[in-house]
Amino acid sequence: MDSMQLNMSGEMPAVKEKKGISGSTIKIIAVVTMLIDHIGAAVMARQLMAEGLGNIAANNDVAEVMNWLMEHALLYYGYMGIRMIGRLGFPIFCFLLVEGFQKTKNVRKYVLRMGLFALISEIPFNLAFTGKVLEFGYQNVYFTLFLGLFTLCAYEFFARYRQSGPESKLWMLPVVLGTLFTAMYGTMYVRNLIGLNSTESLLAALGVFCVIVAVCLVIYGRKKGMKRLQIACADMTVLVLAMYLADFLNTDYAGMGVLTITAMYIFRKKKVLSVTVGCVVLTIMSISEIPAFLTLIPIALYNGKRGLKMKYFFYAFYPVHLLLLYLVAVLLGLGDIAIF
Repeated sequence: MDSMQLNMSGEMPAVKEKKGISGSTIKIIAVVTMLIDHIGAAVMARQLMAEGLGNIAANNDVAEVMNWLMEHALLYYGYMGIRMIGRLGFPIFCFLLVEGFQKTKNVRKYVLRMGLFALISEIPFNLAFTGKVLEFGYQNVYFTLFLGLFTLCAYEFFARYRQSGPESKLWMLPVVLGTLFTAMYGTMYVRNLIGLNSTESLLAALGVFCVIVAVCLVIYGRKKGMKRLQIACADMTVLVLAMYLADFLNTDYAGMGVLTITAMYIFRKKKVLSVTVGCVVLTIMSISEIPAFLTLIPIALYNGKRGLKMKYFFYAFYPVHLLLLYLVAVLLGLGDIAIF
């Protein structure tokens, strides 16, 4: 008899629940690691500066630096350890963003909510990390998440077009834009990474990237067809523009943060692989992000369930805890309030 049929007592057999941890538990892990990280960045970093780390580092005197480290070892290495723990927060938030995007009943409200909290969080973010109310050189992580979410919305739009839309008469436009923008961003990234200052070297790098991208697109188009090629190029164009905007605004994690979200979305059907790819992207950005791979542990245990309904608590936690940490720094005599 089929296992789903009634048993001898006339009752349906119990459905075995998937073991593991819920989404809310993973969110709690994310906010705790973020809090630990920001205690280091907003309070301990100020204490290090007050103890003279900035002046010691500027002098480039190895002996003086070593003496300073011996005197302040507990504070300095405690700070480093805390920041390493904090590397777990961002990839978990990216994973949760991708999960939320797939499960939300109203994507428009999700996008608007992300944008709203980006604006709400900016002043607490500025105070926590710069001591200024208005500071436009560095923006909070909600802006990165917002741009990543916008990219996912564009991908879904293009995917629906691929399924039901007609062949575009302007078939070359997304191909040209995708090739050009991707090559330009690649050139900019290499320039920042290894330093390309002359016009000739920049043009040469741009040409090389154009050729590499064009060859890859030709191979992809021959295998998948012109319509799939158009969609892929449209995806690339949106991604590169979102990454460039994140870099231009200098959001937390910047363009590589947007790429992390996108990479996780592309591999979303296999959650552990998705997070692994995202952590690889972060590590390419900075070798200090290697501890992010520890996020694979809670993700592997994720049972796909929502858990506790604490949505707005998690949204509000970011600006509230930043403001509280700044007030702690002020009470400790490590900061004051300035408008600019």
